[in-house]
Amino acid sequence: MRSYAAGFVVGLVVASGLATGGGCDRSSPGATRDEPHHREDRREPASAPTAATIAVTVDGAATTWTEADLASVPRMAGSASDGEARDTWSLRAVVAARVGPSARVASVTGAGVTVTVEPAAWADATRTPILHSTRRGTLKFRWADAAGVWGPTIAKDITALTIVTK
Repeated sequence: MRSYAAGFVVGLVVASGLATGGGCDRSSPGATRDEPHHREDRREPASAPTAATIAVTVDGAATTWTEADLASVPRMAGSASDGEARDTWSLRAVVAARVGPSARVASVTGAGVTVTVEPAAWADATRTPILHSTRRGTLKFRWADAAGVWGPTIAKDITALTIVTK
């Protein structure tokens, strides 16, 4: 059994480490304490217009879509959780217009992750796969329900789509 004095000493060591900055540091690796860490504030205005460039593979053939390709498809109403309007597209509508009505997205790649979109999810009429702009000018992928309410982000900083037509 620990004595009161031993517990007191351990408490002092822990408290002094936290007071001098020896505690948990959530900054990025290699950052010093003098470097400010910028965190996006939802109340800040958008810092960049949407500048989408997406590498698209359709049945193995590579192409690139840009903001102009997205702009050729009507936007849908969409707003972020803070109510700010966002450029938002139904990914189904974009793929149907750019590739064909029987085409579907098989995977979405962004920020180092590739997410598979199952055929049943793509065909689910109660949910809409959407791409929307961020305040940094990138795109996010998520699902919206039938009422248009956005679900959680599935992939951010979208860089590639894999589309199949069969």
